[in-house]
Amino acid sequence: MSTQNEKFNHNESKQQPDQMTPETANTDTVQPLPPTAETEIASGLKRLYGQMLAEPIPDKFAGLLEQLAKLDREPEQPK
Repeated sequence: MSTQNEKFNHNESKQQPDQMTPETANTDTVQPLPPTAETEIASGLKRLYGQMLAEPIPDKFAGLLEQLAKLDREPEQPK
């Protein structure tokens, strides 16, 4: 005896191409974004990451980076 969820999942897998959502569509048939959308996305990402890069490095991370740099400068000791 199958449950209602099993019936739903079984029927869902038999979708016809005209019933497909973007999540289930073949990626070969997805249309590219218009240039204006690509520009907006790119500028939004630049703005977001630009703000993040402008933030100061926390003291704890700066200390760890300094320790790593110090290790790189020291000659390797023979074992």
